Amino acid sequence: MPHHPQDDWSRPVPRSSARGRGDGRRDDRRAAPGDDDWDDGWDDGRTRALPQSRDDGWADRYRDASPDDRYAEAYDGRGSPPPRPPRRRRPRYGFRRFMATLMLLVVAYVVSMAVVVAMVWGSVGRVEATPRVADRPGASSGASYLLVGTDSREQLTQEQQSAFGTGFAEGHRADTVMLLHVPTIGDPTLVSLPRDSFVTIRDHGQNKLNAAHSIGGPPLLVDTVEQATGIRIDGYLEIGFGGFVQVVDKVGGVHMCLAAPAKDKKAHVDLQAGCQDLTGPEALGYVRMRYNDSRGDLGRVERQRQFLAALVEEMTGPATLLNPVRLHSVGTATGRALSLGENTSMLEAGRIALAMRAISNGNGQSVTVPVADVNYMTGVGSTVLWNEQGAAALFDALRRGDPISVQP
Repeated sequence: MPHHPQDDWSRPVPRSSARGRGDGRRDDRRAAPGDDDWDDGWDDGRTRALPQSRDDGWADRYRDASPDDRYAEAYDGRGSPPPRPPRRRRPRYGFRRFMATLMLLVVAYVVSMAVVVAMVWGSVGRVEATPRVADRPGASSGASYLLVGTDSREQLTQEQQSAFGTGFAEGHRADTVMLLHVPTIGDPTLVSLPRDSFVTIRDHGQNKLNAAHSIGGPPLLVDTVEQATGIRIDGYLEIGFGGFVQVVDKVGGVHMCLAAPAKDKKAHVDLQAGCQDLTGPEALGYVRMRYNDSRGDLGRVERQRQFLAALVEEMTGPATLLNPVRLHSVGTATGRALSLGENTSMLEAGRIALAMRAISNGNGQSVTVPVADVNYMTGVGSTVLWNEQGAAALFDALRRGDPISVQP
């Protein structure tokens, strides 16, 4: 006789404490044939449904329950339920795709930054700056770099030279000379050496410091500074008027707070007191003016140090260093404006930038070489005479890596 599902209706539905009568007796009510709302997972694979006559709303709750709740409701710890069917786990494609995309973006960013840095470094000019002499000073504690701003007008048109008040002189002369000392341990020190300092130039007698650059270029200027200070120069950096203006404009101006108005007709500058962003031409006039400064060349070198520190901070800020597009724009403009000594490496250039940023943040000292007379008359005109004892103490401390006591 053929088998019919109805033949097994006598098999009881498992008892549940959640829907039972509470007296421990078996519920003999049967599942209606054909109702597949409840899959109890029994070995025979047949589907049984709960009675539709219940009026307590349990069937609706059961239908809306999760598979785990149904399983617990059906067996409730009574008897030995059959093994639970294995669950299918969805592959975590979303998370993997996210991580793969993130890694791809990181790699692309690192590669783009490497390419930009290489392009910036490739745009930097080179100049011979190592003295070819046998009596150079020995190595000192840390490293020392000579930072020079020249009056080169090569990157300025005649209209710009007239507008900026730079004149039309040919050649290169050192308009700004600074000694940056970075000790092995401790904070850096930036020392201004006035361009009119009265010093001895090898094979050319005594003259103003900037005359060394005019006579023999960077090598003779480096040699003159080494002989005057007793400190070996490890790297050289030079920038001209035109490059200075371009760099300032490329970073969007430099924020400066002026304690007093800055006005100088010869330098073509007219700035009000207070905080403001200086454009390239304004910045050039600000660092060059000296005729309307009561302190003359000493006030001028102080403004140069302050502005240079602010400019480096702007150039090395996160908005520039972490943005490949801006880094390329600012970096290549700076690279074309700069000339580094032929032996100055990328590591040393980075060290110079970090030291200048530290000084701009107050972690270092910015001073002028001790001066005895700012108007010392000589055969070459008015010069700046150093205080021999104070200057010697300053340079000796830098060579040994000792703290300095010179007032800014």
